Amino acid sequence: MGLAVANFCSAMIFYLLVPAMASHAAEAFGASAVEGGALASIFFIGALGARLFSGWLTDRFGPRHLALAAGAFYVVTTAAYLLAPTLGVMMVVRLLNGIGFGLMGSALISGMMMSLPGGRRAEGAGWFSVGISVAIGLGPWLALTLAEGPFGMRIVFVAAIVAAALGFALVVVFRHGLPTREPDAGPPPAFSPGSLLDRRALGMGTVVLLGGFAYSAVLTLLDPATRGTELAPTASVFFLVYALVVLGWRPAAGTLQDRLGEGRLLVPSLAGFIVAMALVAWASTPWLLLAAAVLLGFTWGTVTTGGQAAVVSRVPRERTGAAVATHFFMLDLGTGLGPILLTNLVAGVGYTGVFWAATAVSALALPVYLADLRRFSRRGTR
Repeated sequence: MGLAVANFCSAMIFYLLVPAMASHAAEAFGASAVEGGALASIFFIGALGARLFSGWLTDRFGPRHLALAAGAFYVVTTAAYLLAPTLGVMMVVRLLNGIGFGLMGSALISGMMMSLPGGRRAEGAGWFSVGISVAIGLGPWLALTLAEGPFGMRIVFVAAIVAAALGFALVVVFRHGLPTREPDAGPPPAFSPGSLLDRRALGMGTVVLLGGFAYSAVLTLLDPATRGTELAPTASVFFLVYALVVLGWRPAAGTLQDRLGEGRLLVPSLAGFIVAMALVAWASTPWLLLAAAVLLGFTWGTVTTGGQAAVVSRVPRERTGAAVATHFFMLDLGTGLGPILLTNLVAGVGYTGVFWAATAVSALALPVYLADLRRFSRRGTR
């Protein structure tokens, strides 16, 4: 439980700072819209780079040592927000903070997966990820509320520092819940491009890349697409509804996946995800948009967590770190590429057209998963 709260604290820093960074750049440094967007997104570049190397670091040093080092680094880089005097320095701080986020999250999740028995991985992943659902709903609301107060962004940065310090303290206190690298695990993996990701996890990784790409259209474009329409009030609570559904459903979904097998849960979840994305594109009334939020919570919220357990089942225990890193690298890559590519379509096809294009991309994830499931069902999983 303590490590799950540490994972929540890590996510809170992300969701506290991302919504307000672009406006802070304009107010504090006179940044342009492009510079403000770069300040918000450079965090993702750091996180993506960290995900790429986190698997090798976890497999070489063990989740416990990586989590302790990453937690300390995360505290230092979060505290640096208060000291950054220029936009350039703030850019560097954001990049380093993203690295801390990526390493911390990967170490905690890899350690959790390595500690769980094989028959309860999905359930454990579901419970462990509950805090992220809370952060999705709580973080942006708290950030925007605090930023409007008398202390502005400084109090938001202080809240992020408190979260980072609490997360690190919990890792220190509960560090024995994270495994170290076992002495009998053989020689540590040598560094090579092939040691960073695991090809056996790339099938499921492609599934979450496609899904993340599609879902990023909702994350990025729902607000501008509905602004000034009757859907705007519903859009303002869309992600809160999504988070509440995930919060209630994820632990139960994990238990079902362990009992029924991953295919019996992930296949209908991916099919439902296509329907949910179509509802977003089709929504002409608040009720349809609200239904899409609920269905996305039941489907995409299940795929992201269930996929963690799926990729770990495809590799030997000593490659757990690489499998988890592959999963999150591909998920972050899809979520990061989506806004860059999809926003360029708005001028040509409009917001509705972009949502339908994202729906088409989401439909590709299901056959990719079915092919991957058949391949590993023939080989057998551990």
